Amino acid sequence: MKFYIASRLKNHAQVTALASRLKQSGWEHTYDWTAHGIRKEPDTDTLRLIGQKEYDAVRNADIIVVLTPQGGGTHVELGMAIALNKIVYIYHENDMYFQCDENTSVFYWLPNVTRFVGNIDELVQKINSDNCPL
Repeated sequence: MKFYIASRLKNHAQVTALASRLKQSGWEHTYDWTAHGIRKEPDTDTLRLIGQKEYDAVRNADIIVVLTPQGGGTHVELGMAIALNKIVYIYHENDMYFQCDENTSVFYWLPNVTRFVGNIDELVQKINSDNCPL
């Protein structure tokens, strides 16, 4: 099974740690954007290339994991995942984004979206138990 992790660049350490854990469990990472990053002043060709790689990665993944706090591009990836009817996990260490207030999104409550509170190890266990990639 294949996964993609959407988050903001500042969360790169958390993204890398989760990706490593999922790969150890037998999952395939469709694109590791943390390995490439974005230069401080990228040109339009670089942005287009990264956008295409991330779009392809979402399209080719079986599941999408959204790590909060998210950036603007993260919600674009979430929207693509929902439109493509992917399984989505939205993770935060507490329920800050899962209250009915200004921190949440109506799209976090769709049937193919699982909101998850806990730690990364518990998230990996949940993903594995829900999807049995091995």
